[in-house]
Amino acid sequence: MKTSVIKIVVLMALSILLVSCNDVKKDDFKVWAWLAGSTTMSEEQLDHYFSEAARAGIDAIILECHGARPEVIGDSASFRDEAAILILENAMVYAKKYDIELHAWMWTTNRAELSLRKAHPEWYQVNAQGESCADIKLYNREHYRFLCPTRPEVTGYLKERVREIAEVEGLAGIHMDFIRYPDAILPYRLQESRGVVQDKVYPLWDFCYCDECRAAFKEQSGIDPLDIGDPTSDEAWMQFRYDRMAEMASAIAAEIKACGKVASSAVFASPYESRKLVRQDWANFRNHDYIFPMIYHKFYFDEDAWVETATREGVEALRAVGNDAVLCSGLFVGHVPADRIEEFIGYTENGGSAGICFFSIEEMLKREGYVDSLRNVVEKIRLQD
Repeated sequence: MKTSVIKIVVLMALSILLVSCNDVKKDDFKVWAWLAGSTTMSEEQLDHYFSEAARAGIDAIILECHGARPEVIGDSASFRDEAAILILENAMVYAKKYDIELHAWMWTTNRAELSLRKAHPEWYQVNAQGESCADIKLYNREHYRFLCPTRPEVTGYLKERVREIAEVEGLAGIHMDFIRYPDAILPYRLQESRGVVQDKVYPLWDFCYCDECRAAFKEQSGIDPLDIGDPTSDEAWMQFRYDRMAEMASAIAAEIKACGKVASSAVFASPYESRKLVRQDWANFRNHDYIFPMIYHKFYFDEDAWVETATREGVEALRAVGNDAVLCSGLFVGHVPADRIEEFIGYTENGGSAGICFFSIEEMLKREGYVDSLRNVVEKIRLQD
């Protein structure tokens, strides 16, 4: 009799615990979306974007304030990003109006501002052919200009940009994008559209072989990476590059948190693909509150269920190295039909994601009924017991 009573008590306790866990999960379910920003965005446009985001059930907007074609206000030689500050200040009015968190989205190692390229061309990454991406147009993209993570002055420059953006009153967080190397290999479905064949890593797309990186690796290993027969298969050289980028991401995130803001990064889809394609070991990005893997699955594979697989791999990778960052899966609106939003969110939840982030609000609004569909799904999720 006593054993039966104990079993009943234990089962009741487990039931309460499970209900509590489910409640926490639903309460914590957070919906994010990326949005491009501009100094020329009108009050009507901003009101439209934020009001529609609120109607869709979006909790937080990640607003691009420094991107591929950075705007310049005033004396660009000062490096202070007045345009980014203005973009955020203008948007903050509507973030407060519609009770939406606003996070600043800044490009990080990929910095295309002409003033910086002219002042510090030596800060930019160099490929295995000795060409600087300050001088060449990778993949025929004018904005593909990547800074070297090994140089302390680069990290210092980016920390300065963080501090000035953090001055914007009411800003919730700062979100790092392009915290990586140039694509050594493009996501598989993009290679044809860019007119490249990448059956392996070719020297043109293999970065960073600048003097600083070569000297640092030689001091560490006794070897110049250019003397390695196949540098892309050398574990020590690959690890060196993973570590330099992770150290930079961690240092900038620490600066964001020191400014009292939420620190996050957008990263490639899965830990394996990230290391392979862009030398990005994001599981070791420390001091982060959130990591957003951009699981834009049709750029990689056709299988929709890969969204769940990539999410799970990311969660497991973070936990394996003791990283307590919260993983939030990113979905590409063009790959997720309106009538299948719930299905795709289910993939991310099954994989262990703590929320969902959509790229982008603009893409949602181009598709009739998308906002309504998302709102219905979000309401359903939040009403579940």
